[in-house]
Amino acid sequence: MATQPALVAVFAAVDELLAALDALKTGSFTVHTVYSPVPLHEIGDVLDLPRSPVRFFTLTGGILGILAGMGLTVYTCLQWKFIVSGKPVIPWIPAVVVGFEFCILIAILFNLIGLLTQTRLPKLRRPEHYDPRFSRDRFGLLVLYPEGERQTLSTMLRECGAEEVHEAAA
Repeated sequence: MATQPALVAVFAAVDELLAALDALKTGSFTVHTVYSPVPLHEIGDVLDLPRSPVRFFTLTGGILGILAGMGLTVYTCLQWKFIVSGKPVIPWIPAVVVGFEFCILIAILFNLIGLLTQTRLPKLRRPEHYDPRFSRDRFGLLVLYPEGERQTLSTMLRECGAEEVHEAAA
């Protein structure tokens, strides 16, 4: 399987990176990965990233947790009856408390599973094109380009303020 050609650009400032991302929206280039030493919401805004599906994992876990907690309480009350002076066989207050606790517990577990699956963690090795400066003080951009467009992309990235641009395998 042949890999699509890609360039890695190194930027010193956020504004230069955002300018490059904005310029790449108009061309036939694909932004594969953006590296940043700090979290930046502006990157997501420029790239128009979709909302994370992890929230659905959490919702599913919460609903299953409520059902499991309520089910456990009902099962326990029916299996081992504790009838006291006219109180109901299935008291609702303990069912709500246990249901809430299970909701939180299972929602957290599903959230963690969703996070790990959606981010493809753990990553046991770094990509070959990764530069350690991306974790310290520089911003990186990995861009895929069609055959014959290397010079155009390289020029565009340098005009946006890239300190260096070099070939990488994506």
